[in-house]
Amino acid sequence: MGTKYIAWCKACGFRSEELYAGFGFQGAGDHYMWPSICPKCHSFGLKDQRHPPQRCRRCKAEVVFYGSEDFSKRYFPDITKVEPVGEDTSSNILDGRHVCPECGKVALVFEARGDWT
Repeated sequence: MGTKYIAWCKACGFRSEELYAGFGFQGAGDHYMWPSICPKCHSFGLKDQRHPPQRCRRCKAEVVFYGSEDFSKRYFPDITKVEPVGEDTSSNILDGRHVCPECGKVALVFEARGDWT
């Protein structure tokens, strides 16, 4: 079972499709899909959090999962350009603002849209 999310950016208007995070009953426990972003090409989508490292389909860089404690350290290669993100204060992606894959600003929010099985 999992949660459906939608992500949207308050700065540029980016809006994701519904993101079916977690796992369904078919294959339960084998994988856990979670929103991620590529720090190199900014590709956005769901990746399997249970089998790291996960690589970007476009550029093969290792993706960073939203909500992870080390998001800033892994996403911003230059520590002088680190911006405050929701991950700095909470592992709940519903809290705070996150990096937008479209415009790169810290203006992306996630909204829960219900559960799925």
